[in-house]
Amino acid sequence: MKAQVAESFYKLLFENASDGILLVDLKTQKFHIANKVICEMLGYSLKEIKNLGIADIHPEKDLPYVMEQFGKQTKGKFGENILAVDMPVKRKDGSIFYADVSASRIKLAGKIYLAGIFKDITYRRQIEKDLENARIAARNVLEDLESEKEALTLTKAKDEALLASIGDGVVATDQDGKVILMNQAAERMLGWSAEQALGKLLIDVRKVLDEKRNVIPEAKRPIFLALKGKPTTTTTTTTTTDSAYFYTRKNGTSFPVAITVAPVKVNNKIIGVIDVFRDITHEKEIDKAKTEFVSLASHELRTPLAAIDGIASMIRDGEYGEVGSNLKQPLEDINTSSERLIHLVNNLLDLARMQSGRLKYEFSEIDIKTIIEGIVSLLQTIAKLKGLKLSTCNIDSVSVLADVSKLEQIFDNIIGNSLKFTDKGSVIVSTRVVDDKVEVYVTDTGIGIAKDDQAKLFGRFEQLGSSLGRPAGTGLGLYISREMLRKMGGDLWLEKSKPENGSTFAFSLLRAQSKLAAKVKEEIGKEAKENPDQKDS
Repeated sequence: MKAQVAESFYKLLFENASDGILLVDLKTQKFHIANKVICEMLGYSLKEIKNLGIADIHPEKDLPYVMEQFGKQTKGKFGENILAVDMPVKRKDGSIFYADVSASRIKLAGKIYLAGIFKDITYRRQIEKDLENARIAARNVLEDLESEKEALTLTKAKDEALLASIGDGVVATDQDGKVILMNQAAERMLGWSAEQALGKLLIDVRKVLDEKRNVIPEAKRPIFLALKGKPTTTTTTTTTTDSAYFYTRKNGTSFPVAITVAPVKVNNKIIGVIDVFRDITHEKEIDKAKTEFVSLASHELRTPLAAIDGIASMIRDGEYGEVGSNLKQPLEDINTSSERLIHLVNNLLDLARMQSGRLKYEFSEIDIKTIIEGIVSLLQTIAKLKGLKLSTCNIDSVSVLADVSKLEQIFDNIIGNSLKFTDKGSVIVSTRVVDDKVEVYVTDTGIGIAKDDQAKLFGRFEQLGSSLGRPAGTGLGLYISREMLRKMGGDLWLEKSKPENGSTFAFSLLRAQSKLAAKVKEEIGKEAKENPDQKDS
């Protein structure tokens, strides 16, 4: 039973490793074993990749360098990392990407193989390039892979070498949540030795915290969910405003992680959990540096842009003397372009401040009906210019808790989008009270949104306008609106949409006297104390 369990653990580690893994026959230079990650990286099926060799996955012009590195692999001790370089790798379709390649020799059944670990560093290289363009120095961080242990048996030799080579932390538990395995990367990151951790409850070895460094309740912890058969996976693409996990070290400090927590099954019975995690502190630092740069650049741009817009308007209106007819259109174009730039700068400032917790919220109790009627009245001019009917229907007079200026910005974004993408017909605003929340619906008869595009709606810098035959916006309006609503205890979603049949967007707000509203107000107040430099805009 122990051998079966061990084999299941190692097989799961091999198949669920976040890096691509290849076993190469040193004599034939052909691939012996591959995991699904390397197949996905290269675009080959498992059957196809077993017929390939080293020369098939590298650009022809780089083969001399690759083979020179391969030639060095005849030296060194078994289990010792003898190759750790960045290499260009060729996919099946001919495209090229760069990988951090680490390798070591192992002996299986009397034959010598090379165990190669491939980490796709395309995203990292792009970040470094972006930071270089922004003149912000980026530190180049490459994790040293763990030394592999010399083989004891055929199965243990292969699996333990792979486990030791993985740069991610790996912890395995039994069905009671007690640690039964910990690799060297996990020891280094958590500050525990495997000997100290074995037999302890994983929650006693490392706690799981949320973005605010609060301990996550047991029912929501990844290991608990995995033991219930529900795997948990996070990536490095999450922003500081999205949910994120932090692990604690033995000394009490914490660090952000990207994780994969999966149940281990034998005969369809869950016998434990594998927790594979990686420290993403560096990625967070890079994201923070980019955010700070955007905030600084946007702040410095806003004043001169406002001056350009104002002066152009004054010239167009004759404040500096009569303007020839040949200059009126260019001046209007200047005004239009500067207003779009000012709008973009304001959105970038909002985004940067949201991500750093420095966007100020001033809550008040307001009648949703009053706000809606005021916004609809202001936007009537735009609607009439397009020949559209902008109206309200079934509006409830309910007091909600919200920041008025941000709520007006949200309405302007959502109703403005409906007017922008509707050529004929109407835009109708309605409400519905659901328990402690008020839901607002904006329904239009516009061009609608294709199903494939709906998933992109609330992403940052996602611009669907050009593909829909309309001028593209900043790609931030819906993202910022949703984040603001979530901060105020509500949410924003696409209720329904169909091409050529219009769309309905909906968002929710908290009723002013609800318990949840009081809790949100308290959390916002606490955040304001922690960030005394908050600004409204």
